[in-house]
This record gives sequence, structure tokens and C-alpha cells, in this order.
Amino acid sequence: MTGLFITATDTEVGKTVITGAIAAACQARKVNTGVMKPVASGGVRNCQGSLISEDAEFLMAAAKIDCNRRHLVNPICFEAALTPAVAAQIEGKTVDLQLIYNTYHQLCNQHDVVLVEGVGGITAPIWQEFLVADLMLKLQLPGIIVARPDLGTINHTVLTAAYARQRGINVAGIIINGCKEPTGILEHSNLQYIKQLTGLPILGKLPRVSSIDVTAGKQAALAELAEQYLDMNGIIAIMRRTEQ
Repeated sequence: MTGLFITATDTEVGKTVITGAIAAACQARKVNTGVMKPVASGGVRNCQGSLISEDAEFLMAAAKIDCNRRHLVNPICFEAALTPAVAAQIEGKTVDLQLIYNTYHQLCNQHDVVLVEGVGGITAPIWQEFLVADLMLKLQLPGIIVARPDLGTINHTVLTAAYARQRGINVAGIIINGCKEPTGILEHSNLQYIKQLTGLPILGKLPRVSSIDVTAGKQAALAELAEQYLDMNGIIAIMRRTEQ
């Protein structure tokens, strides 16, 4: 079984868009692809009154997964828009790590590829002192770091990659989300320094597109955008190497 763990330099960087784009492109290539948002916060109530993660809903739509499998895609969801460890304490709940592991393995048995999206950045606390980085190590998936194109992204991206390397996490590459077109000196210099200082490949630069919106559930031509702006051949090759 193979897959990817998509993390980021911070919250609201675009992990969900990138995970959904990769999932949509894989499905378009006839790859049986599962998606997972193990734990989410900031959940909303749907028309049935159930607490759901908008991130998970976006991923399910991208991967063409029916809503009756929501409990596998997102086994843990909190209403408070806080890091999961804090949201759980405020709501008087715990984060059942074993439930996450068991659910992940169920998905592995049902799909050829499983894409796992983290929460926040790589050091976000999931439960007590258990961080996103610890979950990445537990699942043993190659990671992709999603970064912003803006001023300051060099620092955030280099530090994230260095921390991952220190923890022994296999980071396969970096994807820049929300790029402006045409690109200018800021974007070009950011890419140059990120590649130079991390030693990691840039696996794509996805532009900001009005037809893509996680909260609104908009994902028109998501697979086509992934094929155009992401190195999908390289990303699939990473997953195949992991499988060997």
C-alpha cells in the first residue's frame, strides 16, 4: 500500500486544495484513490445537524467518494476552530489515536493509494504532545510540504523541511499553492532559495483560481489544473517508489 501525507508550513496554506487536486488527477488516471483527513477542527453542521469537516467534504468530492463513507475519511471532527489538542479539551473529548490508525488501515485495504491531509503545520498538536509529525512517522508515508508564495515563505518552508529532516520524516518535495500569474521577482527568488536551502524538488506551483473554493465546495476542472500545474508523473512515481 502506498500514498502521501500532505502537510504544510502553516494553517490556511492550501493543503486541502492540493490534496484534492492530486486525488482528482489520480482518479482521472483510473487510480483507485482514497482520501483521509484524520482529525479536523472548525467543523460545521450540515442540513441533518451532523458535525462535518468542510475539508473532508472537499476531498471526498474530489476523489468521488460517497458521503456514507465520511466516517472513514474523517473519523474525528471538532467544532472549535482550534488546534485539535485544544479543541478536544474545550469540548471535553479525547483524540482516539488508535481509531485513526484503524481507520487508515481500513482505507488502505479499500484503495490502491491513500492521500492523508494533516491539520495546520507539521508541529500542530493533535493530542497532548502527539504532533502531526508523529502521525507522519506512524503512517510511514512520504510527505509533501505545501507552502505559500508570499514574502516570508522561505523562512517557513526551510524551517518546516529542517524539522521534518530532524525527525526522520521522508519529505518528497514541496508544492507552492496560490501563486500569482504572471510571476515576478518575489516568486522566482522564493523558489530559487527554497530549492537551494532545502535540497527538495518543487513538485508544482498551483495558481489561485476563483473556480476552486473549499468552503463553497467549488472544484471545477480540479484534475485538469493538477495535470497542468503539478508534476503528477513525479508525484505518482514517488508513491510507486514507496510501494516497492
